[in-house]
Amino acid sequence: MMESRGLDQTEALTSLFWSIRLDQDARWRAEPLDVWKARIVSLVPQAEGWLQQIETGDQILTARYGDVRQWSWHKEGLVLLGDAAHAMSPQLGQGVNLALRDASTLAQCLERYPMSEALARYSAARRLQLTYYSWATRGLTPLFQSDFDGLALPRRWVFRTLQHLPPARWAMTRTMAGWVGR
Repeated sequence: MMESRGLDQTEALTSLFWSIRLDQDARWRAEPLDVWKARIVSLVPQAEGWLQQIETGDQILTARYGDVRQWSWHKEGLVLLGDAAHAMSPQLGQGVNLALRDASTLAQCLERYPMSEALARYSAARRLQLTYYSWATRGLTPLFQSDFDGLALPRRWVFRTLQHLPPARWAMTRTMAGWVGR
């Protein structure tokens, strides 16, 4: 769950992310909403109050995503940024960070160089970070979105162990902060 505020709001908003395969969405929507709510409350009792606000399945949005792999992020007079350039699974939570870094890098390149050179420099400047995050999300997605329950325990053990090893914790923190390759 994620809590946030709109720019003009004083009341906190909460977003709840529930991951299922897209081919299971229709079946999930056919089930009574209370079954889904009970399952969430069994996992996160603190969510019960928030779930009371949801009265129909129509209040729940289905997010669709896919991996976009680009080898070049520009052509003459055209540049790709954000999800158009590097859509990926939201497992690492880096979509907005990467898009903002794209925009900032492009602005800096356009400020310093003529268009043809600026776009080439933009692509070169973004290559390392975008390659890393694209690789990381493709590698981790099967671990987090597998139908094989047998992966859950080893995944939990590996990540809980790694967080206590200083070099691994440093790398994990840099990855989640969007600092790798920038």
